[in-house]
Amino acid sequence: MAQKNNTSLEKKVRDAIRKLTDDGKQITNQTVRDAVDGGSFRDIGPLVKQIKAEIAAKEQADRAAPEMPEDFRDAAAAMWQTSWQLADEIATSERHAHAQELERLRGEAEEALSNCGLVEDERDEAERRGEALAKKLVETEAALLGTKFEIAKLNGQLAEREAFIGGKLAGLRAIDSAEASTGEESARATGSQSAITSKAKTDHTQLDMFSKTKADRKKPLDPDPIAAE
Repeated sequence: MAQKNNTSLEKKVRDAIRKLTDDGKQITNQTVRDAVDGGSFRDIGPLVKQIKAEIAAKEQADRAAPEMPEDFRDAAAAMWQTSWQLADEIATSERHAHAQELERLRGEAEEALSNCGLVEDERDEAERRGEALAKKLVETEAALLGTKFEIAKLNGQLAEREAFIGGKLAGLRAIDSAEASTGEESARATGSQSAITSKAKTDHTQLDMFSKTKADRKKPLDPDPIAAE
């Protein structure tokens, strides 16, 4: 399947180069890519390089000196050879300069093609990271929603427990208040009883003292002192 795709792409590239040549346009990786309606520079670049090399070789072969016509071979051989050598020297110089320029441009093109490949790799990696982040974001949002539901549930349970504890504390305060009131009433009752008892004891003591005083007053005088007088 890959071989078939490569063959199809090569045919498209050849057709595009042929059309660009016929239109007198420059043949570059970009112009060929535009002519085939897109594609990867990594796939198109090597094909363009190969086909341009084939065209250059064919043009060089076409420029080779043809055989001298049979009728003029002996008479014009020397002149033909001299003329061809002179023209070839000029063409060789031009081809050498052109080859150098072509080599420089080829190096720049290969470097640009390599950079395009790196950019494509970075783009693909960025797309993969973006997809992974998007998936992670969806998972995080789902987890956050679940956490919010759990927090709401725990807040409800906390409110119920606070209400329960508040009711219990109110009941305990009511019990403490009732016990405090009962204690005060008992204390007041005990104090009143003690006061009554104390008053009764005091009254009894006073009566005893009064009785003894009256008895002492009624006692007769000692007879001995009277007799002594």
